[in-house]
Amino acid sequence: MVTADGVSALIPDGWVSHPEDGTAPFRGLTASPGPGVFDPTLPRRGLIATRVEASDVGAPSDLYYLAAKGPLTSQVTRSRRCRVTERRIYADHRPVWLQGVRKSPGDFIASASGRCTRNGRTTRWSYFVAAPGFGPARERGIPGSGLYLIVATTPAAPGAGRTLAEMIGNVRFGQDTARDFVQAVRAS
Repeated sequence: MVTADGVSALIPDGWVSHPEDGTAPFRGLTASPGPGVFDPTLPRRGLIATRVEASDVGAPSDLYYLAAKGPLTSQVTRSRRCRVTERRIYADHRPVWLQGVRKSPGDFIASASGRCTRNGRTTRWSYFVAAPGFGPARERGIPGSGLYLIVATTPAAPGAGRTLAEMIGNVRFGQDTARDFVQAVRAS
């Protein structure tokens, strides 16, 4: 188990973990079998688990809804070399100012998985993203964080889907997992 800035993950023996090297407000960690395998845009095998500390940004929480809904993951989901094979949206409560319903919590929580092919190598990937607004998901994670992202990748091979699910499922923001965010919005 490795931890950085309130984000923890269970990683395989021999993997190298580093605190997220992005500048504030990003906090979290990256992990991979070694530096030669890691590519920040889409590692062939690795894990990125990060959160945005909202108090460092000072932007309204509704803006995290917009970031989570598309730009944050567009590098993978819109690439010609990649395709989405599964996508689940657990909560898409548009903020009121985006023509959402009155008293909308402004939550966006989703996951996706797919494949990318680069230089003849196929990589399987999965991500989880949460931008809790003012609904039940807001009580999860780390107070003050406005956006949560987990990206896991592994070479395409038998069992890759299970490996990705375990990598995503073993990340914690504070004491909470991706499943806790999903359960919070389903219970409401």
